[in-house]
Amino acid sequence: MFRKNIIFLLAPFFFLSSCTNEYWQFHEQKTKLTEQKQETTQTLQDFSVDKIEPRSVKILTTPDKKVLDRIVSMIDGAKQQVLVEVYILTEKRIIQALKDAKKRGVDVRVVLEKNVFGGTTINTKTFKTLQTAGVSVTYDNSKLYNFVHTKLLIIDNTYIITTGNLSYSSFVYNREFYVIGTDGADLQTLQNIFSADFEGREISESTNNLVVSPINSRKKIETLLTSAHKDIFLYAENFWDSSILDILTQKVSDGIPVTLCMADPSKVPSNTEAIALLVSKGIDIRTSKKPIIHAKSALIDDIYSYLGSENYSTNSLDNNREIGILMRSSPEFVKMFHSVFESDCPRTKK
Repeated sequence: MFRKNIIFLLAPFFFLSSCTNEYWQFHEQKTKLTEQKQETTQTLQDFSVDKIEPRSVKILTTPDKKVLDRIVSMIDGAKQQVLVEVYILTEKRIIQALKDAKKRGVDVRVVLEKNVFGGTTINTKTFKTLQTAGVSVTYDNSKLYNFVHTKLLIIDNTYIITTGNLSYSSFVYNREFYVIGTDGADLQTLQNIFSADFEGREISESTNNLVVSPINSRKKIETLLTSAHKDIFLYAENFWDSSILDILTQKVSDGIPVTLCMADPSKVPSNTEAIALLVSKGIDIRTSKKPIIHAKSALIDDIYSYLGSENYSTNSLDNNREIGILMRSSPEFVKMFHSVFESDCPRTKK
């Protein structure tokens, strides 16, 4: 009887203690987010291309099945963690590799978009397959973003930022770029962003090189394009943003050539109108049917480059979760970029 009375008397204490802990955790997270936003605002005010730091990265491009082989091999070799945040995940070999990694005891977590534009059930089978295999998988938090359009993998201490989804077509039919890096600051920030997105929390964190929507993509990409003094080369699946258009139009007016390689309207019908508008502004527009242009990238003055999931569109820059990276371009990358660009979208003979 005495024990029951003690438990009865202590129960409110434990309840209040639990509530108090949750209360403080909530306010600690809120305070941290406020501090992050203030720091982000200050960092963006001071941002210029001079802030882009050197990075030692490997850059691959598809269509090339060897890129798929490499990613599968990296997942197969994972010992600690495989984190995936991607708009579309349907590639069978990658799905199997994730299941196998889970069986080995690796921490495998996946964030998928639930409502893919034009294909709302495209990730459903993958979600159920991974869930059945014991993989921790979740859909994006639709209250925070229109879409999780990210294309990110973190495999142990290596990150892969891509322009392409983890689908068969990305490796076999599409023009895509894949950035493989190990920088500690970028890696930690990407892990923090992934954890927040996995848990459905808001976060405002980045590095000088990372381009993250909706945190800083617009400011960084606009600053990058504005910095051009010699020329601008762009890859774009589609294009629709008035501010970016104004910057490119001004560059052409200043005598700085702007060349854009886009997906052919037969692949992306909305590009018909966009191309007409861009051409009217004096921008050199070229299109490709094969490979299919899905890459989102920029090369500025053969010095700075951007690769990532962000399209040059208002929704992508301001409303989605997107991740890309800015780099000081190596001579090897510049040579590769121009070679690939001219192959995909050769100069029109006049």
